[in-house]
Amino acid sequence: MKKILLPILMLLFLTSLSLSWEKGSVGLNLRIDPSPRIGMTYHISGKFALRPYVGFSIENEEVKSEFQPEQNRPVIKGTRKEDSSNIHFGLGFLFYFYSTRDFSVYTGLNFGYTGVNKEISFSWRDDEIKEDGETYLASVMLGLQGQVMENLGIFGEVGFGYTLGKFNRRNDAESDIDSQRWGLANTGVGIIFYF
Repeated sequence: MKKILLPILMLLFLTSLSLSWEKGSVGLNLRIDPSPRIGMTYHISGKFALRPYVGFSIENEEVKSEFQPEQNRPVIKGTRKEDSSNIHFGLGFLFYFYSTRDFSVYTGLNFGYTGVNKEISFSWRDDEIKEDGETYLASVMLGLQGQVMENLGIFGEVGFGYTLGKFNRRNDAESDIDSQRWGLANTGVGIIFYF
């Protein structure tokens, strides 16, 4: 239920923003960092902006391997396949503390969610490993934004934050994995098209 409710709330939020915008205060974002996503930047005032985003990625990996499980046993040759899909949602609160005509410096808070589904299979085994989980992120960030043309801007930012992950792995046995991490988060570059 949580996985369905979050996209619906995000869609309602984006719709409410689009109903009350004035020219030049709303931008469409495209991030081109390791986890690509699209979103909007909604300038509430000259100093404050909201930035909701969504992203989706599918990864397929195939590794050919050769190993010997024990001495005096035959060498096993095989393939390991990993298929995963990730969906990202988030919301940033930005504060522009320095601005000139074509250049701005901002700071802010970012909150994010990632849902992960993964399947791992081995050619030398009959069973599969299935893993699903959720990652929650809270970070502070510092960014630069520049206007290239009247309606086109670029931005880059670096963030530092806390990530909490909860995963469930199923194969012969079922295990729960919890992870916590402090470090760089939500760091990347992108473009904004204002309309």
